[in-house]
Amino acid sequence: MANEKQNYSADFKKEVAQKALDQSKKNLDKLSKKYSVPVSVILMWATELEKGGEDVFEREEDKDTSSPEESAESFDVEVTDEELANSVEHGVMEDKLNYKRLIFWSVFGTILVIVFVRGLYEMYQYNTQVTQERVSSESEYYQVNQMKKEARQQLDSFGVVDLENGTYRIPIDSAINKMAADEE
Repeated sequence: MANEKQNYSADFKKEVAQKALDQSKKNLDKLSKKYSVPVSVILMWATELEKGGEDVFEREEDKDTSSPEESAESFDVEVTDEELANSVEHGVMEDKLNYKRLIFWSVFGTILVIVFVRGLYEMYQYNTQVTQERVSSESEYYQVNQMKKEARQQLDSFGVVDLENGTYRIPIDSAINKMAADEE
């Protein structure tokens, strides 16, 4: 098949497009092989012929023959501002930066970030220490409560203290009742 970019005459384009329209855009493969033109190009030509009429391809040829240099207008512009002329020529404008101010704000911003990060670190350390102290104090409280519970359980139950000497333990309430009964 021929290249889609290939230049064809207006009469050739009109003839192929008319045959495609006569066939109702069917069997374009046969037409494509016969004229060595891609099917997509034939469809494009047929559509252009339908929309633009008989002289659409002549107008295209007229457009193609005119050179871009003929249609382009050129202008001469005088620029009195040399800075602007250099900027347009090079595509950039000269920067007039205040480097002292730029350095000051850069250093100030960096110091601010460092202080902020240091503050966050100190807060983390403080919270870690407080949490550890709270956990350890709760742990001591839990241990003390366990010891009190065990002591209360010993005071409220019967048990053997020393079997060889015959020492026994009785609940404190029972001991108080016995002492009160003995005194009467």
